[in-house]
Amino acid sequence: MTARGRVRIRVLVASALLVAGAGGLLGGCSSVPIPPTYTEEELKRRCEMRGGWWRGQLIPGYCEYQAASLQAP
Repeated sequence: MTARGRVRIRVLVASALLVAGAGGLLGGCSSVPIPPTYTEEELKRRCEMRGGWWRGQLIPGYCEYQAASLQAP
C-alpha cells in the first residue's frame, strides 16, 4: 500500500468518526423533553392581571380578551 493510500484511509476514518460524533450529539439532544415555560397557574394570573378572562378549563392555556371595538361606550 502506498503512502497516498494510507492517507486516504486515515482521512476516511477521521471523517466517519467526525460524522458519527456529530450525529450522536444531535441525536442525543433531540430526545431531551422540554418543559413548558409557564405553569397553568402562572398563565391564569398573568391573564387576569392584563384584564382577560381565563378559559384554561376549556382550552388549556387560553386567555380571552375583549376587542376594543366591542367594548361598551
